[in-house]
Amino acid sequence: MIDFFKKLVFALPAFMLSSGLWAQPSYRVFDFVDPSLKSFTVSGQLGVVSYFGDLCPTQDCYTKVNRSAGLGLNLRMNDYFFFNFNALYYRISGSDALSGNESRLPRNLSFRADNYEFSLVGNFEFLNYNTFRYLTRKEFPISIFSFIGFGITTNNPQTLYRGTYVQLRPLMTEKVSYSAVAPVIPFGLGVGYKLNDKFSFSFTSGYRYCFTDYLDDISTQYADQNSFSDPVAFALQYRGPAGKTGTRGNPKSKDGYFIMSVKAEYKIPNVKFFNFLGMRRGQSGGSGGPKGGGAQPGRKAAKRRNSK
Repeated sequence: MIDFFKKLVFALPAFMLSSGLWAQPSYRVFDFVDPSLKSFTVSGQLGVVSYFGDLCPTQDCYTKVNRSAGLGLNLRMNDYFFFNFNALYYRISGSDALSGNESRLPRNLSFRADNYEFSLVGNFEFLNYNTFRYLTRKEFPISIFSFIGFGITTNNPQTLYRGTYVQLRPLMTEKVSYSAVAPVIPFGLGVGYKLNDKFSFSFTSGYRYCFTDYLDDISTQYADQNSFSDPVAFALQYRGPAGKTGTRGNPKSKDGYFIMSVKAEYKIPNVKFFNFLGMRRGQSGGSGGPKGGGAQPGRKAAKRRNSK
């Protein structure tokens, strides 16, 4: 009998707590089907870029940064997932002379590139504005998310030669023809902050893996110097004190770039785009939204968190 009462004493608080939770208003913290969660936003971003490649094989990659800027369209599907379409300008650069690495000084190569990236990115928000509503009954203003996607980037390396920037791709300094565009895979992490129902901000940090080794015009071997008929191409394939043969770059490692950016977003109200997709905002269905009769605090919660 004593053992029975001991078990009852321990079990009763747990039962009351669980009953209290079930008796609370039906906030659906993670909702996949509520139509009112869907939203459409436009965004602008500014950031800094670091390049990684054959002109940056040491830690000077992290210290040489350039600028980026872009615009985006964002579609939120539910509590977990949202998608971005981004159009981004960025500059990357690298230089043997500025690297501080004495072994690279004789090669004396350099480049810069003003490129454009277009990407479609999927985001998974594992901590969002509604995560702690069970505990606080208030909207949490911070979100944390990861992202991965697919895109293309232009590829336009240049170098400074006799006071003028020269396009390197047409010169084929390694006697290799490569494309003016390249596929990229962007992936990384982000932190969002919701200012109000219309405006939010986020900070993202992500790497772009490129399916090319020629963002910097360097990849494989020095070409035969006798094969160059263009004097500019001959001068730029090796800019050291004497002729050079052998390894010019490392083709086993693809180029890439790292972007950290701050993004501002504005939610567009009453977008007809949702009707076209069969996602009419505010409609109710048998499977969507909080359950139960009477006033639905879950619906109000969904409306408040319908951002980004």
